[in-house]
This record gives sequence, structure tokens and C-alpha cells, in this order.
Amino acid sequence: MKTLEVTAAIIRNNGKILICQRPANKNCGLLWEFPGGKIETGETGEQCIIRECQEELGITLSVERELTDITYEYPDRIVHLHFYLCDITAGVPENKEHNALAWITPGEVEQYEFCPADKEMLKRNSIEKFIC
Repeated sequence: MKTLEVTAAIIRNNGKILICQRPANKNCGLLWEFPGGKIETGETGEQCIIRECQEELGITLSVERELTDITYEYPDRIVHLHFYLCDITAGVPENKEHNALAWITPGEVEQYEFCPADKEMLKRNSIEKFIC
């Protein structure tokens, strides 16, 4: 099985983080995730997360650093997911591709059903340490 290299942004703003609900017709439909996408050939993880958030949310990000990465095996694919700590430098998130967007506090994470790979990252890491 091929491993997909994927990025996800932990976008922080005033003690909250941005999460996105996947469209119903996609893998993990209606589950929540951190915004991001597949790394294209010749692209760095940082370039990918900036591009994806411009395309999907209409925002420009500054990437502070890579926080962590996990490898998660779905039944039909393996995902190597790189999580980046980011801030918005221009724009306001627009819902261009997702079912919904939400700004949540670390204490509200448990109220949302995340995609398995994102859930695994949250199980291994305290989201609070990322936004402090």
C-alpha cells in the first residue's frame, strides 16, 4: 500500500484552534479534521500547508514549526501526516470546501468526532501545549 504524505495545520487564534468538518461525499465524511492536504511533488510540507489553506479557506498562513507527525493506516491507504503550528497573516477563514468550520478551545476537542488520523494525534499530544 502506498503512503500518502499529508499536512495539517493547527491554526491558533485567541486561545482557539480552527477545525473543519469534511464533506459528506469524501473519505471520513462529516468527521472533523485540521485543515490541510496532500503534499505535491517538489513541494515542502510548509509550502503545502500554505497552498492548501489558501485554496480551501482563503487565508494566508505563517508556519511557525512542525509540531509532530504520525503514520496512520486506513483500510485503503497509509497516511503520513505532518502537523504544523500556524497563524493567519491575511484573510478570514471561508468555508470553500468543507461542510462546516469551527473555532474551538482545547477543552472542547472531546465534543467533536475527528478523522482517525487526527484523533490518533490528539490522543498522543495535548492540544493545549500547542496553542499556549
